[in-house]
Amino acid sequence: MGYIEENNGGEFLYHTSCPYCGSSDAVAVYSGGTSYCFSCGKSSRAKENTYTVHKEKAMRDLLIHGEYKELKSRGISRETCQAYNYQVGYDINNQPVQIANYCNKDGDIITQKLRYKDKTFKFIGKPKQALMFGQHLFNAGGRKLTITEGEIDALSLREAFGKGFPIVSIKNGAQSAVKEIKEHIDWITSFDEIYLWFDNDKYGKKAIDDCIPLLPVGKVKIIKHSECKDCNEVLVTKGKAEVVQTFYNAELYRPDGFVTPEDIIEEALKPIQTGLPWMYPKLTEITYGRRYGEIVALGAGVAAGKTDFIMQQIAYDLEQGYKVATFMLEQSRSETLLRISGKVNKVFYHLPDIEYDKEQLKETIHKYNDKLYMYDNFGRIDWDTIKAKIRSATISFGVKLFYVDNLTALNSHAEDERRHLDALMEEIASLAKELNIWILLVSHLNPPKKGVSHEAGGRVEQGQFTGSRAIMRWSHFMMGIERNTLAENIEDRNKGLVRVIKDRFSGKATGQTIPFVYNPDNGILKQLDEEFEIETEEDNKDF
Repeated sequence: MGYIEENNGGEFLYHTSCPYCGSSDAVAVYSGGTSYCFSCGKSSRAKENTYTVHKEKAMRDLLIHGEYKELKSRGISRETCQAYNYQVGYDINNQPVQIANYCNKDGDIITQKLRYKDKTFKFIGKPKQALMFGQHLFNAGGRKLTITEGEIDALSLREAFGKGFPIVSIKNGAQSAVKEIKEHIDWITSFDEIYLWFDNDKYGKKAIDDCIPLLPVGKVKIIKHSECKDCNEVLVTKGKAEVVQTFYNAELYRPDGFVTPEDIIEEALKPIQTGLPWMYPKLTEITYGRRYGEIVALGAGVAAGKTDFIMQQIAYDLEQGYKVATFMLEQSRSETLLRISGKVNKVFYHLPDIEYDKEQLKETIHKYNDKLYMYDNFGRIDWDTIKAKIRSATISFGVKLFYVDNLTALNSHAEDERRHLDALMEEIASLAKELNIWILLVSHLNPPKKGVSHEAGGRVEQGQFTGSRAIMRWSHFMMGIERNTLAENIEDRNKGLVRVIKDRFSGKATGQTIPFVYNPDNGILKQLDEEFEIETEEDNKDF
């Protein structure tokens, strides 16, 4: 604990030398008649204090009397320095310093900020009671006020404009901006327009963001130069005209993340393109294709053809030259590869006792060696791991299309599955947007509360997706595969529908269906041209 805290020594006045240890400036002298050496630890009270002086006399003695000079390296004239009472002189240790004089509301100098050659600073006097640098020169009210991060920047702006509107500086850099603006908020907000010209670095930008909530909406304009860090750098490297131009290019403050219509007018005027195609032309037509940044949820009953649909769509994507990554969490990597290759060559490679051309299979596998990336499902299947793998595949391999089967596996370990799924879907949607990728998610379905089962051809609805609220909220498209796998007629068993049950992009596809027929000889799901509804056992009850 320091001496001032222990002994209530009063207000700090100035630093001086120590007669005990010889330090040139380690002794702090306080208004209460006490002193303390931060080098040797010696302290003294009024009756024995060789440093103690009357407070008013101490103030007069500690202030440095400099002179007004041109700051050549800064491009600032003597006249500007004199207007703001900025001087050059020597401190009590005869070290050369620049002196920024700070005043109270009456114009009396009550503190000085000393700037040394090594760019360090020291305050003497009563900085807590001082106004902002230059504030005493201007009355409240008026059209424009500019606040800079440092005295040199305030002088630089004054140098460029000459006499005119008020220009002030905060005392102690970006870190003190919020505190000082709070202290002088009435005076600052009395002006019609408030300009902030802080350093164009992370500290200056943070200070602006922190100060904005304190100031009236619509009054604040931000000044910054695209190449220079601060106002003085603009003055020195670009000249006065560039300082003036930079000032008049100031923009109304707008928080990060917002744009105006004019910001994106060129982007908005570009022709809208149809997205990547689906394997079914009708599905491409009614959805306008697939767009990066979207996620699609797919649900189906047991044995309805969900896996065949996914494998065939992946095979289609590979044939189109797209790179694909798969996360088949309930299917081995070998089976995934054989199923996809089988859709390409129309062969059931994944089934036993099937005769096939091994050379043809090898050729197909080699063809997709740098396009198909399968996650080893014997590894971890938590979302954090999957997310990292998706990011890695996008950055390292250039993959843009991802298939994840299924959501239940990613959510099964959670204590509160519903809440976890909501957070999970939000993260998946954010990841798709951030990486500009397309993701298809497979979801299990809850049994219908009434009517026939999904296995018997029951219609797939949004509310049947496991954790449906989260999936409905974050998915751009939701689709269901419907098929009566229990139909007595083999032709009816092989017919099915892909039903679009949510279309956020245009709404056009919602409720529409794409009929298909499954070919048991080669495993291909072929789109049919004729429309039909799946016949269920419940439909036949009246006959």
